Amino acid sequence: MTPLLLNAARAFAMVSFADGRLAPTEAQRFARLASSDPAFTNAGHAEIADAWTQASREVHEANSFGSALVTIRSEVSGDGDKAVVMRLAQAAIVADGKLELQENKAIGMLADALGLKPEDY
Repeated sequence: MTPLLLNAARAFAMVSFADGRLAPTEAQRFARLASSDPAFTNAGHAEIADAWTQASREVHEANSFGSALVTIRSEVSGDGDKAVVMRLAQAAIVADGKLELQENKAIGMLADALGLKPEDY
């Protein structure tokens, strides 16, 4: 799997887990979004599923977003890649059908880690 796919999965998992749980609908939503995103046209379903499994396990086991944010910040550098990560992360906010303040805060932390203005997201 590509670093961009794994980091997009990390961002999506981080935002999804901000409310303290990962719902099966969130995994399904990530798979649908990643498989239709132009940045991942060469990624197959198995690769997308593997990225989600690894990212969600990392975020859940860490029980904080610090390591995910540090990894994303160090591995995602170009404006296009940052846009992909933010686009998928923003979709995670409503992936479980609920809008939660903690998830919005996670988007702000992610934007800040990527050197973007949190208020733009």
